[in-house]
Amino acid sequence: MTPKQAEILAAQMLTPFSDEPRSEAKFIAAHLAECEPNKLLFSGKDIQKEDIESIVLQRRQGIPLQYILGSWWFYKSEFLVGPGVLVPRQDTEILVETALELIENIKQPKVADLCSGSGCIAISIAYDRQDATVTAVEKYSEAYGYLLKNIQHNGTNNVEPKQADVLCQSFGEYDLIVCNPPYIPSGDKDDLSAEVLSEPHTALFGGEDGLYFYREISKNWKQSLKNNGILAFEVGINEAESVAKILKENGFINIGFKNDLIGIQRVVFGTAKGI
Repeated sequence: MTPKQAEILAAQMLTPFSDEPRSEAKFIAAHLAECEPNKLLFSGKDIQKEDIESIVLQRRQGIPLQYILGSWWFYKSEFLVGPGVLVPRQDTEILVETALELIENIKQPKVADLCSGSGCIAISIAYDRQDATVTAVEKYSEAYGYLLKNIQHNGTNNVEPKQADVLCQSFGEYDLIVCNPPYIPSGDKDDLSAEVLSEPHTALFGGEDGLYFYREISKNWKQSLKNNGILAFEVGINEAESVAKILKENGFINIGFKNDLIGIQRVVFGTAKGI
């Protein structure tokens, strides 16, 4: 069948148990057609029904589609993913877009991406700003392995990987520090799907109230920002005001917010001037 026919069939098969059957079906068809999702109509590859059924069967078992496919498209690039690393999500593209806006007028900016995971944030920033130097910091070995693979996979030579615990040490001097930390309150674990819980818990849970990493990073990494440097976080639903308060308590000024596509405050940032 054609890739478009495969997409339609996959969506029908996914509908009973997927929240986003059409979106997932598009990625499945693109994966089997060996093309980018937005170029699906231009692929002439023949797709077998059995291949679609195999992927859908694994999805029925609660395995994240990203892990099944082994890669996922985020922003403008493809990222290799699998067990042990957080899957890239569209919400996080807002942090990338915000970061690029914040360094728009800075020549050869120095950027750090904390809790980097797959490297999707660091690599996306570096992809659009070839003159930037982006340090990607990740603690856990499995995720760090994917970070290294994705730097090579995307050819982003201006990304410098560093394996370190962002809670234990800070370093460098940056124009911008970005971070998508673990931010789910530990008490919310029972409310999460089996699919989400199959991702590394160290990348999901941010303490009892979900704000532990925001407190520690705001306190410990402000010394690694240049004067007028900016710290920008992705935040969970209803966390924006709490994170803004944490930034203010640590001396940050000019607090700003960015909403995601459905109007939820998804990014909070502040300036380190005067610290």
